[in-house]
Amino acid sequence: MRFGNPSRYRFVSLGSGPLADTLSKTDVRMHRIEGGTLAAVSQLRQLLQTEREVLLHAHGPRMNILAALATRRHRVPWTSTIHSHPAYDFLGSSLKSRLYPKLHMWSLKQAMGLFIVQSSLAEVLPTRTVLDVPNAVDLPPLSRGRAECAALWRDRLGIAQDARLIGVAARFDPVKNLDVLIRAMARLQTQNAHLLLAGDGEMRQSLEQLAVREGVADRVHFLGFLSGMADFYGAIEIHVLPSKSEGTPFCILEAGTYGAANIGSDIPGLRALLKDGRAGVLTPVGDAGALATDMDTLLQREDERTRYVNAFSQLVLPDFAPQKMLEAYERGYTVLEEDILRFRQFTRSS
Repeated sequence: MRFGNPSRYRFVSLGSGPLADTLSKTDVRMHRIEGGTLAAVSQLRQLLQTEREVLLHAHGPRMNILAALATRRHRVPWTSTIHSHPAYDFLGSSLKSRLYPKLHMWSLKQAMGLFIVQSSLAEVLPTRTVLDVPNAVDLPPLSRGRAECAALWRDRLGIAQDARLIGVAARFDPVKNLDVLIRAMARLQTQNAHLLLAGDGEMRQSLEQLAVREGVADRVHFLGFLSGMADFYGAIEIHVLPSKSEGTPFCILEAGTYGAANIGSDIPGLRALLKDGRAGVLTPVGDAGALATDMDTLLQREDERTRYVNAFSQLVLPDFAPQKMLEAYERGYTVLEEDILRFRQFTRSS
């Protein structure tokens, strides 16, 4: 099997979504899997049976679990790319948080090897072969200046033209700690600051209610999912990601690319990405008061924001060129290929 041959790749989507819809309009071979867990496992098994030699590369906790179940009968080798600590993937539900992390870790034990976007994740994964791969960022330039982007968003939101804009693009999941960010907004000394939340998820209603209780509903704006994020990042002065766990979040890379200063929680993934505080501010996890102080400081000091943006451009972005990601995957597939050959020899003899 030649991993570098594009004709050997097929994209499998669990249902519909923006990525699947985009790929359906290209020449990429794509297969949609529909239905619940049992139906999805059955469909994935049928698909794997049609391929003579295959390495399944899953992505995301649910797909990892499906991959482990679907490949067991025919002993198909599979891998996955892990972006965050598996223990934090199902915090939105008390039942799921007790069951699914254990099931997810069981599934990862079945993988041939795993790719990771942040080296500290290797310590918590149950596979012997762990392969580093960077995220990649390849974004178009802003179509207008940052001042114009900010003016456009202020007009859309109906807020004053001197309003200061803070933002984050994230799924509304407990691991993102967006409740801490809203509480920090209530503690800001900068009174004309507004928070733009791009994204959606199961926590939206509770976050909206929290903004009301904290008295900042008029300064916290829920934007929903956005397409074409350049103007959003071009408008905000500060991008804040207060997560409990992250690998290498793309939103940090996008924000830094488009000139927003980054604040991230002081966790291994963000500490590495922000170069131990040289390319962005690191703030204590879950501390709304400290986060408010850090946001106030950056809002009040343009020189600090400029310094972080320049450092991010010089120290961080060169590590995330698309070619580096592709080369890392090719190296990883080469490492896995020998394991796969041994695996197939074993399955033929058993």
